Amino acid sequence: MEDISYVYMEKLVAVAKENYPRVKALKSRELAASSAVTGAKFSWFSPLSLSYVYSPTTTLNLTNPTFFSGYQVGLALNFGSILQTPSNIRRAKEELKITKHDSEEYLASLAATVKTRYVAYLQAQKVLKLNSQASLDARDMYTQTKLKYERGELTLSDYVSASSALTTNNQAKIDAEAAVLQARFALEELLGIKLEEVPN
Repeated sequence: MEDISYVYMEKLVAVAKENYPRVKALKSRELAASSAVTGAKFSWFSPLSLSYVYSPTTTLNLTNPTFFSGYQVGLALNFGSILQTPSNIRRAKEELKITKHDSEEYLASLAATVKTRYVAYLQAQKVLKLNSQASLDARDMYTQTKLKYERGELTLSDYVSASSALTTNNQAKIDAEAAVLQARFALEELLGIKLEEVPN
């Protein structure tokens, strides 16, 4: 198929990768997984908690007497959380890798689908061109047969046969036109824009 432009095909793939909603969702999922890795790295500080209490020196508390006055600072350390943090970081990193691999797989699948639909669109255009020419030829044959039939040079069977051939070719042309539109719509679904908007 000499009509295939591989440069244009790659432009179509690039447009689909830029505009298709699932690609955008996968990018957002990657960003969320990347943020989860960052959050897991900062979780090293979560087992550590700092607290303080202020006891004024001028008050007398008989129900709960305190021996110390002023500010009191406390530091608590949760060893269970410290032990879980490395595995949480590893899990977050693996989730990020899985998300990136899913994105790569989908982008490869999207590229193949765009290329397939582009070829199907070109094929439908070729079939339409052939059917249009066959329809014109059938119309010319029908016109000539009709004139010869009216002059009595051909039989009714020849005239009916030419009329039937014209009808069949016109139906094939209509089907080919519908196939071109369907192939175009299928391709534009992946692109997110009209084919005319894709730069040549």
